Amino acid sequence: MSEQNETYEAIDTPWRRSAEEVAEGLTSWVDRVLMPGATISGLSQPGNGMSSESLLFDATADGVTHRFVARMAPLPAVIPVFETYDLDLQARAMRLVAERTSVPVPEVAAVELDASVLDVPFLVMRRLSGDAPSDVPPYVFDGPILAMTDEERAEMQHNAVRILAELHTITVDNADLSFLERRKFGADALDQHLGHERHYYEWAREGKTFPLIERTFDWLEANRPTLTGPTVLNWGDARLGNMLFEGSTPTAVLDWEMAAVGPAEVDLAWMIFLHAFFQNMAETYGFPGLPQFMTRDSVAAQYREFSGRPVEALEWFEVFAALRFATISTRTSLRSIMYGQMEQPADLDDLIMFRPLLEQMLDGTYWS
Repeated sequence: MSEQNETYEAIDTPWRRSAEEVAEGLTSWVDRVLMPGATISGLSQPGNGMSSESLLFDATADGVTHRFVARMAPLPAVIPVFETYDLDLQARAMRLVAERTSVPVPEVAAVELDASVLDVPFLVMRRLSGDAPSDVPPYVFDGPILAMTDEERAEMQHNAVRILAELHTITVDNADLSFLERRKFGADALDQHLGHERHYYEWAREGKTFPLIERTFDWLEANRPTLTGPTVLNWGDARLGNMLFEGSTPTAVLDWEMAAVGPAEVDLAWMIFLHAFFQNMAETYGFPGLPQFMTRDSVAAQYREFSGRPVEALEWFEVFAALRFATISTRTSLRSIMYGQMEQPADLDDLIMFRPLLEQMLDGTYWS
């Protein structure tokens, strides 16, 4: 293993149980609720997942095997990434997308809200084929995307942006999205996003203050845009790492825990910024990365083509994406500190993994 890869070697995850710990409860539930008489095999855990637990398993009955994924809320005793974890909301979002679009989302087989089964609520989805671009190590360091031709990567980007534009055909004007609204945080969708992020920051920071995040909230308020576009279904965690692919073809759109309603640019900027973060990380560690892939201008241009709408206030939404990611990353770092996995730095802003990028955004040099 190279020195760079050692940087991303998996660490202990005390917030995650082993497959063996839940096998008995899951097996009993499958026999009682999902597939009576079924036998369970292939129980395992995917390698990623910071906010929740997932289990992969096969269930066989009458000679037919079905492949499933169980997604579980975090255990009450652990230090969670998010304050709430609404599995019913995730299921409703996926079912709505499946009903209204051709976007490949997993079929929800069951939602179990009785925490006595596995100590937490969980949902079970049919498992789709394909592989997700890696987060650890990031796909810009190594792996199948790097091995693709330029044409194959261009097709992957084209397909990913097309998927996003199709998701955004679901709007508050043509679908009941009230279950995704956050009315306690504001009257309109942008107010709700800003209010929700402020609330999340206050909860996530464990009484600590991050001056750079505070400055970013101030910047967003001072530069708040006036928007004319529709209010749409926001996937929330719209990025390549939450999609499965076979080659350059998307086969699944996953992870709906951050779903909401809002401007389409919330998702678009998140997709752009998360790749920019990985690309910056690659360059920081001396790797070339993929400088011509998922670029800001090309993704925005493709989105305009697919959606038939202009992209509004993209710089503002990129700063908003950076704020959201900064707060999540400081929360996961604080969790590692509380579990004794890392030392707390003297300057808490150093817990923001992309601090220089966010500082460049606030001083206006990021886009120059």
